[in-house]
Amino acid sequence: MLTLFVATYISLFSLINPLSAMPVFISLTQGFKRAHLFRTVRRTSFYVLLVCVISFFLGEFVLDFFGISIHALKIAGGIIISRSGFQLLNAQHKSDLEKAIEEESRSKDDISFSPLAMPLLAGPGSMSLLINLALQYTNFSSRSIILMAVIAVSFTIYLVFSSAPFILKFLGQSGLKTMSKIMGILVLSIGIQMIVSSAKLLFMSGA
Repeated sequence: MLTLFVATYISLFSLINPLSAMPVFISLTQGFKRAHLFRTVRRTSFYVLLVCVISFFLGEFVLDFFGISIHALKIAGGIIISRSGFQLLNAQHKSDLEKAIEEESRSKDDISFSPLAMPLLAGPGSMSLLINLALQYTNFSSRSIILMAVIAVSFTIYLVFSSAPFILKFLGQSGLKTMSKIMGILVLSIGIQMIVSSAKLLFMSGA
């Protein structure tokens, strides 16, 4: 169970990657009063948790409604996750959304759900991962462990964004890019493994 928790936490944290989102977060919240800043951080963490929980528990029903097979979803999810990993390795993840996000946020009083929680943090990669985990683990104990990992990631987002100026000053842009590349390798490996294992099962089933 500990292995499942750690694997889920690392996979989800690597996909959401709040460290690479910090420069965007700081630029969007520049000039916020302390109370407003921490309210935005709390709401963003909660909305990420909400999106992840909905993806985990309701994703299967969406698949059944559209008649999408488990193997097809895993291959599609693997492609999306691999793309996220490739973007991280090329230092484009999050930063490629920055301009559009800044333009969108100017017209909003509350930026915690959109654009911060979605699409900056909880994007298609993390949603695909959670739907695949829901299909893979159906018993109560395993799902409880995964849910605990999701909560832990959301709490980590709160801690990271709460201390964003200090972390950015300590690591610097080069440090953040290095961390993103390390996470990119993990994310890319997760996506490729998902594609390979799903394609093998699809071939063996003859579907």
